[in-house]
Amino acid sequence: MRKISIACQTENLDEYRRLAELAKQMGATHLNVNQIEPSMWLWNINRYDPYPNWGLENPTLFKFIVPEELKKHYDSAYAARNLEMLKARAEILKEFGLKASFRGMEPAYMPESVYREHPEWRGPRCDQTRRARTEYFAPCLDNEELREIYVRTVEQLCKAAPIESFSLLTNDSGGGLCWAEGLYPGKNGPLACAHIHMGKRISRYLSIFQEGAARAGLEAEAAVFHVDNVDMISSLPDLLPGQSINNRTSSGGSATYTIGTGTTYSDHATPVNLMPRMFMYAENIQAFQDRTDGNITYAFRSVKDIEAITFAQKYFGKIGKGPAGVCNALTEFAATLVGKENADDLVTVWELIERCIRAFDYLETGGHIFYLGSVHQRWLTRPLVAFPGELKPEEKDYYRAYQFQAQSEADADNMCDLQGNCWLSGYGAANLLNKTVACNLPLINKAINISEKLISAVPDSYREQMKKILLKLRLYRCVIRNANNVVSFQEILDRTDYSVEPKDTSPAIGEQGDIRYFKVNQILRNEVDNTLEIISILKEDLSTIITVDVKFKSVMNYGSDIIDDLKKKITIMENHRRDFERLYKSYNR
Repeated sequence: MRKISIACQTENLDEYRRLAELAKQMGATHLNVNQIEPSMWLWNINRYDPYPNWGLENPTLFKFIVPEELKKHYDSAYAARNLEMLKARAEILKEFGLKASFRGMEPAYMPESVYREHPEWRGPRCDQTRRARTEYFAPCLDNEELREIYVRTVEQLCKAAPIESFSLLTNDSGGGLCWAEGLYPGKNGPLACAHIHMGKRISRYLSIFQEGAARAGLEAEAAVFHVDNVDMISSLPDLLPGQSINNRTSSGGSATYTIGTGTTYSDHATPVNLMPRMFMYAENIQAFQDRTDGNITYAFRSVKDIEAITFAQKYFGKIGKGPAGVCNALTEFAATLVGKENADDLVTVWELIERCIRAFDYLETGGHIFYLGSVHQRWLTRPLVAFPGELKPEEKDYYRAYQFQAQSEADADNMCDLQGNCWLSGYGAANLLNKTVACNLPLINKAINISEKLISAVPDSYREQMKKILLKLRLYRCVIRNANNVVSFQEILDRTDYSVEPKDTSPAIGEQGDIRYFKVNQILRNEVDNTLEIISILKEDLSTIITVDVKFKSVMNYGSDIIDDLKKKITIMENHRRDFERLYKSYNR
């Protein structure tokens, strides 16, 4: 039978129970049980290196159960907390007659101390070399001793929660398979397993989860993702029943169709929290509703994303063909929220949002610009200054400690260095981004204008939601402006010779002696004003408008102190405004 799974983050068991109730109403068969507390302890081993941040929230086996052989190397108390939560979720699933599914990452890198004790377990180097300051190694699952430990751990996990479906990421975020083509440092691994055909290796790897489940009395499917196409094609003939690679089975068919996006990484409106993506959900449903050759996974961002969940519940299998089918379904649904008289306006807001987000989709390489830059490089809270390397610790540490940069401090000072990749540098990149912003800000402005009018027009039951949509649109506009300001600012610095004495380069009386100084001052003023607007937005509603983590602030997210950081940014920029006169001629002294 077709599996219909729900993947969604929840903040507590009450939310999870609500999610289970919704899943049951939608006819789902499976619900994910794998959400974990971020593994901050792994990052705390070496705060000098930001790379572990990519895997802090990735569920792995030993983040739930620590085998006896690894107790010296893992945080057993941390794992116990995750296991208790998994068991509690399993009890809720039992209440609603749902089955458990697991989305995680394996084989995940192990602390170096494990390999010092068991050198024969060391598998491939799996870190992204420009994003890590130290080397990270995944374990070799061709090692029979270690493989048995994994099977035994899966068995214990499945006894804690009856998991019948495993979906696993590899070759990414601190995980990898021996001798895989897709490993970031290149194809590598121990000589002991170099002779094993990749198809046999992947099939035996997936069998770990099926064998462990079988020992617990369950029949499980196992899927792996992020496998290079060369390895995938050569491995398909070796797959066993219930196994798939990149959604392909041994017969070549698709195993699972995904509707929506369940992560901040793939939601290109991040760090705006739960920006309405109704057109994305509707088009995904339309594309897959008539397919009968695979399973369905609904990937929701939160239980609070109630409009997307309700729409999926009501309209799967009922959306007509083509763009008209999508628009008709969304208009009909919008009428249930705001009335027929306001439905067209709300759908227009949804459509403008989607058009704008998709216009920025191309700004992605190993992560979207608003994820790698706005969050990971702390663009929103980081000051624009002429000499970032001269900032005192009290002016720099508040953002540098949470900036993802594994290279030199000079690289860290370059605001367009996104984790060792400078694809946004130079006039061409700045000009292209500027044109994209110029073309799409009018779309957001139009959506803001419509939303402002809708607040007083919609029923009382939807007025608070409409206010939140307006705040999210305003924040999204600020995120766009901030990215454009940062890239334009860095482009000017990059073509500035720091060794040359400032001189008058412009005859224009209003350009302060150097056109670059004139432009820098424009950017600085724009960014200060933009930051002030962000502060005003977040003062109205911090908890639901921007993605923050109150308990676990890390490179991957902002904390609840973001407003203080924004204020600090403005103060530092104003304190160092005159520093630019060391680079560009100015007559204002």
